[in-house]
Amino acid sequence: MQTPILRRVLLGAALLAGLAQHAGATITTVTGDTTGGPTWDRINEEPYNWPFYPALPDTTYRAFDVNVLADAANLTFASTCAFDCSMYIYTGAFDAANPTTNFLFADGYGASDSSAYFHGPLEVGHYTILVTGEDATAYGFFSTTVSGDGVFEIAPLDPVPEPSAWLMLGAGLGAIGVAARRRPAASIHTAY
Repeated sequence: MQTPILRRVLLGAALLAGLAQHAGATITTVTGDTTGGPTWDRINEEPYNWPFYPALPDTTYRAFDVNVLADAANLTFASTCAFDCSMYIYTGAFDAANPTTNFLFADGYGASDSSAYFHGPLEVGHYTILVTGEDATAYGFFSTTVSGDGVFEIAPLDPVPEPSAWLMLGAGLGAIGVAARRRPAASIHTAY
């Protein structure tokens, strides 16, 4: 008789543990450094200001892919930076050459100039978070925390190497090949 009661208690505990996991919020923190990062012509946080404020060139940024796997009614994005920063959120991919495409939201003034904040619902899909300086002179370390009731994943987006990087790699490999070819080959007749 003790065995059925023990089984019921264990089964009930397992079910409660499974339900309790889904009741909690998901919290993920990513950190990074915009120093030496890719650059873009930073647009104003407010779309109605785009005609009046020119883009700020050569502003460094770091990008992260947010994959929302289940509708999230309440997602919070909070960035804290060691510099004057802004956070941009794009639906789908971010194109540095055309920063107004897929624009969803931006914030540059959270609790202070060195923080940014967004709170709201997001549907299932991919989003891009951009952490950037206010201009070309603002860069450094940052921490971004994403929390909410939805299910999501965050991964850093590494920028595609520029053509000059590929040319440098090719030139370096070519120089190694030339150096190896010019080196005299060892001969079985060479005495040391």
